[in-house]
Amino acid sequence: MAEAQVQASDNVRQITVDEAVEIALRRNPQLLQAYSQIEMAEHNRLSAYGALLPNLSASFSYSNSSTGRLDALSQGIVATSYSTQLRAGYTLFDGWSRFTNLKSARLGVAEQNARYREAEFQVIQAVKQAYSANVAARELVAVEERRVQRQADQLEFVRQQLELGRATRSDSLRSQVDLNNAQLALLEAQNLARTRTFELTEVVGSETLVGPTAEAELAMAAIPFTRDELFAMADVTAPSLQAASAAVEAAEAAVSGARSSYLPTISLGGGYGWANQDFPPSNRSWSIGISGSYPLFNGFQRETQVFRARAAADQARQQERAERLNLSSLLDARYATAQSALAGVDLAEQTVELSEESLRVVQERYQLGLATILELQDAQITLTQAEVDLVSGQFRYEVEVAGIEALLGRRLDQQP
Repeated sequence: MAEAQVQASDNVRQITVDEAVEIALRRNPQLLQAYSQIEMAEHNRLSAYGALLPNLSASFSYSNSSTGRLDALSQGIVATSYSTQLRAGYTLFDGWSRFTNLKSARLGVAEQNARYREAEFQVIQAVKQAYSANVAARELVAVEERRVQRQADQLEFVRQQLELGRATRSDSLRSQVDLNNAQLALLEAQNLARTRTFELTEVVGSETLVGPTAEAELAMAAIPFTRDELFAMADVTAPSLQAASAAVEAAEAAVSGARSSYLPTISLGGGYGWANQDFPPSNRSWSIGISGSYPLFNGFQRETQVFRARAAADQARQQERAERLNLSSLLDARYATAQSALAGVDLAEQTVELSEESLRVVQERYQLGLATILELQDAQITLTQAEVDLVSGQFRYEVEVAGIEALLGRRLDQQP
């Protein structure tokens, strides 16, 4: 049973990064929670619209008693009574609180939509990072495979030299140790690649193992915008700033709503009803009236309400300022790191080319007896490390680009 499970887990379904993002956007629990917040905000907005409409109610009553009673209208003894009534009411004026509540509700929807976009791009960032990590792990496996092949070729070459009397047994043993170490490093790289596959599957939310396609690679397209252009885009598209701005406007609207408690409330009401001892009731009556109220003193509740609304507005403004400062700091740091990683990749490519040439020269010198086995080992190690540094730099660049896109709330390959 255990063996069957291992074999089943080896069946990895290959998907592109866009497919991985699409699956994650459908299944990620964080996004589903964010969407439920949008639905709640939309229902709050619906309730705010409903407050602008009149209210209507209907009532019906029936009573029957074991003893009769004197009815003043019919001058008789009755035991039953019926009544039906329709009532309507409308608030003519309440200090504009309904309109400020409606504005707050609208801004609440805008805030939750921005929060959803922020969560959406955080999920996209996590997926792209996990996808790139999987591709990088696969590239590292290829690096270690080339290392094993080079060490195997070196061991065979040293053995040939040993037979010709141009190498020592110590050289052969050292080459064998190098091959063993390379095989161990290859096994560790394969285990890491497998771990990255499970991590990608978890981030995507797939119930079956998923991994990058065979054509997937660490793309090194340069960021098509300058630092200043990214900052300008962030002011317009950054979901965190949009959500913070909507929260500030909603808090300011709440202050206006709290101040409306200092104004009177005027309401209009009316009703129409039927009542009698017989069914259906025949006695009809109607009523209409207007009423108003103004609290002269309510234990400083109005003052406390206004103070809390002002404090909440101040906190929202400071939160927006903090979001803007944090966004600027993160965006600048990620842009600088991305540019550094991109420059490092160029240097790493040159280092790989130089290391390959150095290894070739050392191999020729060793064949001629002009170099030692230690120099050959150093050349092998230098080449392997250069290849690892190249993959690491490419992965770091991919991670920073995904982070910039998450901050901006848009892809960098799209025109503004």
